[in-house]
Amino acid sequence: MRVFRDTLAIHVSDIPESVVALGTFDGVHLGHMEILRRCASRGRQENMPSVAFTFHTHPLEIIRPQFAPRLLTDVEDKLALIQAQGIENTVIAQFDSEMARATPEEFVREILVDSLRAKWVVAGFNYTFGWKAKGNAETLKDLGEKYGFSVEISNPVVVDGTPVSSTRIRSSLAKGDVEEASIMLGRPFSIKGKIIKGESRGKSLGYPTINMDVPHGIALPKRGVYAARVYVKGCMFAAVTNVGVRPTFSGENMSVETYIIGFEGDLYGETLRVFFAKRLRDEIKFSSGEALSYQISQDVERTKELLGNWNPRDRVFGISEDAS
Repeated sequence: MRVFRDTLAIHVSDIPESVVALGTFDGVHLGHMEILRRCASRGRQENMPSVAFTFHTHPLEIIRPQFAPRLLTDVEDKLALIQAQGIENTVIAQFDSEMARATPEEFVREILVDSLRAKWVVAGFNYTFGWKAKGNAETLKDLGEKYGFSVEISNPVVVDGTPVSSTRIRSSLAKGDVEEASIMLGRPFSIKGKIIKGESRGKSLGYPTINMDVPHGIALPKRGVYAARVYVKGCMFAAVTNVGVRPTFSGENMSVETYIIGFEGDLYGETLRVFFAKRLRDEIKFSSGEALSYQISQDVERTKELLGNWNPRDRVFGISEDAS
């Protein structure tokens, strides 16, 4: 998949005409996948390049930064997930104040018509665009008639009677319901980051943990302890992951700390991906290190029981079928 960081870098020879999927695509959940697959399918039918047009950061970071949400995927994962739906090109534009001020028609004319030479446009039922989000699906259809492109609107993907959305997934994570979030994502919810040095308290308890440097702005599930699997150095392991502040040791800063069951070795500097399977319990303050150590032993045993054959292999993230 070709990736363009700026529409100015796209020449006619790159994309002479196109089928374009529009969306922020935060999380690339089931609803987004439907839009992207429709775009890729239409591109094959029309023998045109398929293009996903999205943004590097969430538009609210510019429009109303105090309301900007935590993201469900970083840019690297977002691109991998878009590519997995069969998209051939992605424009990952930087949303700025100039783009925020563009009217719906200016956005269509400058981006879809002049830069991407769109002949078909695919968007979700709730897609909005342009100044103060004044453009919607009907606006897009009207402008398509004016500028000569067809519009296909994707219906919502419904789970438990409610349309899937990034907002709804973040709400599930805020409740600690990683299972519900995973259903709507169409894959286990995961985060990744570099392994950094911690305070080595877990080692003194008999459960050496690793600490993850979570990228700024990435969504985390509710504070607590989770059964998980982790992928590192080409292997998958069962693990117990704590999201929180470590109150037993008077911690204050949020951290993601993981005990990899049965693993011994140095992983500093490696990239770790944590797949959250199920929430085990709240993060609580224990009366002593011994009491915490005992609870961790119980968390480990319950994790072993819960995980069973649950193994979230995913070629999108470079995890092969023989990971073990």
